[in-house]
Amino acid sequence: MYCLYDIIDLGEYICERKRIDKKQYLQLSEVFENWYFKKLNEVEVDKNLSKPPKNMLKRLALSENEFYEKYINPYKNLSKQDLQTVFRVLAPELLETYIKDDSLPAGCELKLKYDLSSTRKENALSWLLFQVNLLGIFNLSKNLKKILFVPYHQCYYCGKPNFYIRNGEIKKFNLKEILCHKDKCQKSSNPEKHDNCCYAKWVRRRKSLEKALSVVDNLYNDIEIYENEKLSDEQKAILNNKLAKIFIDFCEKQYQENLKINYTIQESDNKAINLLKYSL
Repeated sequence: MYCLYDIIDLGEYICERKRIDKKQYLQLSEVFENWYFKKLNEVEVDKNLSKPPKNMLKRLALSENEFYEKYINPYKNLSKQDLQTVFRVLAPELLETYIKDDSLPAGCELKLKYDLSSTRKENALSWLLFQVNLLGIFNLSKNLKKILFVPYHQCYYCGKPNFYIRNGEIKKFNLKEILCHKDKCQKSSNPEKHDNCCYAKWVRRRKSLEKALSVVDNLYNDIEIYENEKLSDEQKAILNNKLAKIFIDFCEKQYQENLKINYTIQESDNKAINLLKYSL
């Protein structure tokens, strides 16, 4: 039986072995970090607030309870139809006020927005961070390692937790059984022997990425060998940009795929949340 620290150490060991065995693209570490935090910030900007910011309460000289009593509760007590009417009256009043102050352009829309998708977007990014680390083609930065979660007894691709049913038999996820859970799959590392299961999908995506990166990477050697000279800074920049584009395209596509994952990453003492139960 493994304890939590054994699992973490084993997970790190597996990723480290993959890094040793695979071609490394160290320049992609910074590229990924920049892209990831930019994507995360975009999600944060669109998120709704669970409570009013402290600096706003201070500016208005209100406590949190007073803020709700004055600004929120009056709306909560209205019917949907009455609420729509209030907003239709409020919108032109606000526009007129802010246009006079030159703080709002004419024709600007004021919208009430509730973004239910932000939870899924954050979850998709959490899964992507783990999956990129699983690739083993570079080390994550310290900033990314701080927010990395390793799934515990869970499919690494679709997020299904704890167990699956295969040929009528209940099987528990463990450190070995993590990607393949379809009836018609054969025991093989060849994805073609699998019934388009999570294992097959992940291996195909990973191999396609590695092949695309290696094609560009081989150009480094080809130029130096056949032209018998070192790459110029301009040539290096062009090739590095190609590598970055290939990798970010992979991240974007995998992120979109991860938006379909209905479970959060679970740890040994923190069970996965089924997003569908919360209509997310």
